[in-house]
Amino acid sequence: MIRLSSPKTAPKSLLRLAAVAAGAVLAGGLLMACSAKAPTGAAKAELATTPISISSTPPGELNPNGGGAAKATLDQAAAFAWQEFIALNWPAKIQTGAVGDRDTPAADCLFGDPNCAARPLTWQTFRGKAEIFTAGATQPYDQIPTYADVYNSPIAPCNGGQPPAQAAWVNLDETTEITLAAMYAGVGVATPTPDNSAPQLIRFMAKANRAEFDYVQKIGAVNGPSRALRTATINYFKTQGDPPPGGTSYVSLPNNTIEIKAGWRMLNPAKEDATRFHTTKVRYYEGTGDALCYNEAVWGLVSLHIIQKTPSAPYFIYATFEQADNILTTAGKPVEDADGAVAGLPPCRSDQTAPCPTIPALTFNDTGTVAPSQVPPNVTLNPANAAYCTTSTSQLPQNQAYYLNTSTLTALPVGGFVCINYRANPIPPVIVNANKTAHAAIAAYNTANKIKSSPWAFYKLVNVQYTPIDKTQPGFYTGNDPNTDKNPASYYLANIMVETNRPLQIFSGGLVGAVGGVGGTGANSDYASQFDEPGGGTHKNTYFQTVGHDMGGCMGCHGSQGQSLGGDFSVILARGIVGTPESVPGISSSGAQVVPNKNRALVYRR
Repeated sequence: MIRLSSPKTAPKSLLRLAAVAAGAVLAGGLLMACSAKAPTGAAKAELATTPISISSTPPGELNPNGGGAAKATLDQAAAFAWQEFIALNWPAKIQTGAVGDRDTPAADCLFGDPNCAARPLTWQTFRGKAEIFTAGATQPYDQIPTYADVYNSPIAPCNGGQPPAQAAWVNLDETTEITLAAMYAGVGVATPTPDNSAPQLIRFMAKANRAEFDYVQKIGAVNGPSRALRTATINYFKTQGDPPPGGTSYVSLPNNTIEIKAGWRMLNPAKEDATRFHTTKVRYYEGTGDALCYNEAVWGLVSLHIIQKTPSAPYFIYATFEQADNILTTAGKPVEDADGAVAGLPPCRSDQTAPCPTIPALTFNDTGTVAPSQVPPNVTLNPANAAYCTTSTSQLPQNQAYYLNTSTLTALPVGGFVCINYRANPIPPVIVNANKTAHAAIAAYNTANKIKSSPWAFYKLVNVQYTPIDKTQPGFYTGNDPNTDKNPASYYLANIMVETNRPLQIFSGGLVGAVGGVGGTGANSDYASQFDEPGGGTHKNTYFQTVGHDMGGCMGCHGSQGQSLGGDFSVILARGIVGTPESVPGISSSGAQVVPNKNRALVYRR
């Protein structure tokens, strides 16, 4: 079903056609990561029946009249996610620094309005994480951003020119996903330039809305929550339940807190149609140590995480979107269509058998054994002598997305590039149908408002998590309900451009820390014994109403990296200490390999 919110009304015939298109059903199967061959069966999935409207107002609750998130269907959750996406990608009002400017959609712009293309999007005016934790300084939320290093020293442009009159709203201060791996797009420009040492590298940023910024100020956590506040919070959710939202005795963000994480990259005009991407000016960083400098250029959006806390979902609702052309074959052909349906699986390499979501194949080894003489769990090549995607890191993959695990990790293959063939868990049919509904709504809206084209028809919802799920036994999650989030694709919610490597694509439990005095291994585990927890069983990474869950995907990771550290489910808040280093690229002596190096953090200039 389609609903329009616009100054004009679409013709009834157009609405009827759009509704018919939105009701189409795709039959498909879920590709289990442990399957021996590609899927052949058809999974029955409900029609996409939840209305999706073109509105600048984000939803405040999932399934408010039907019991909240706990009783929602996957179709309802998908519509909720799309309503967030549409509202937050609305052009923002003109930014002057006045109270009420940021975090506010423009009343004088349409969704995808080409006349407002020069404005930032509403979510882009959220405060970046470096603007939230401000070394004790109290600042108005709506102040226009500038950036400096952790010592409050200006960072100069790499080209030695004059800084722009206003810094880019999109500040790409991350080059890895939580330091585990760097992600690349093989379709991008391959040759490094003086302005971009790694032109295929996907870079990231994180932002939060006014609700989170105000709460950080309210609890005095501009350097991150105090140890006492964290300890009290952890004890509360394990023994009493979910702390009241917005309170000061425990870390508990207010309802309708929204966080964004986005991935961006340089586009390749020789191979790509830029009109299929949302593009904007971004700031990205080069160099290491005191030699840090920045460039600004127009890049394309390739991934967008949206998480929101609601009254019925104190653990947040997690939705992730991708640009349509993220997964390509070696010939540059999309593996999925714009709605997320699989167009055709590429063949496996000669030394692999289906399924082969990556080249080379990988085996995950998880065990409850903890011993200094070994490094369990780990991810290994399959077979052990398998060749990487290319013969060396000086030879870049063609067209395919690929990643490089961080060389300091001890339990991941780090000797070369791993290429992406397809998702370990395809997008469920319900989500594909919701994407069709949303795309039909966007098309009808564009026609009604005489918008010739917008990039938003080329973005798709990958999936959404809206309830915590417990896995009581270590191993692959085997739920099989295609109409709720109790299926592997939903349980292991992951974005192919963000959670690209094996520990993140199929994440549950937690990331293993020190083994025998050695630092973090980079692999995840379900076993409680790997985390020094008594009683055996699985490691519980998410608590809801005092009950622990071994949750997977984004929610499990935010529980592991956020809630368990006393920062609610916000990794930004849990780790929001000024001085925490971000990653910037450093070039090896060959100039061919980009290795993520730790560097000084960027902080909001006071």
